Amino acid sequence: MFDTGIFVFGSKIFEVPRRDAISCLPLEVSWRIFSYLDKASLRNACHASKTWKKIITVNKKLRTRINQFELVFKLGSEKMANFHRRNKRLLKKLTAKNYLPVGKTVVESTTKTVSKSKRGGEDLVLCTKRFKLF
Repeated sequence: MFDTGIFVFGSKIFEVPRRDAISCLPLEVSWRIFSYLDKASLRNACHASKTWKKIITVNKKLRTRINQFELVFKLGSEKMANFHRRNKRLLKKLTAKNYLPVGKTVVESTTKTVSKSKRGGEDLVLCTKRFKLF
């Protein structure tokens, strides 16, 4: 953009860090600009620059949009993310009770899965037609 730095008698004393146009704007204007982006573009902007990430994460609405997008990306669909967001307490209760033994699963084929339990000697064989258990 501009030649930055402080010059004394033709020599540069120290470098002033370069800033882009969005970082130079007031926070409210930057938030307004980022609010026009869709979720994927907002995520890319968040990963593009450290200052942009700080600007985005300071605003609560932008931060929730990023978190929602990350959750959709993790769970695979918008409906699953909405269900997860609405039923957080119920899901925490169910995982705390630990109905099923948690252990590694070894996939032999798409029709047969052997679940190795944490307890010794108990192997659970699950047979499915289409779905691969993980």
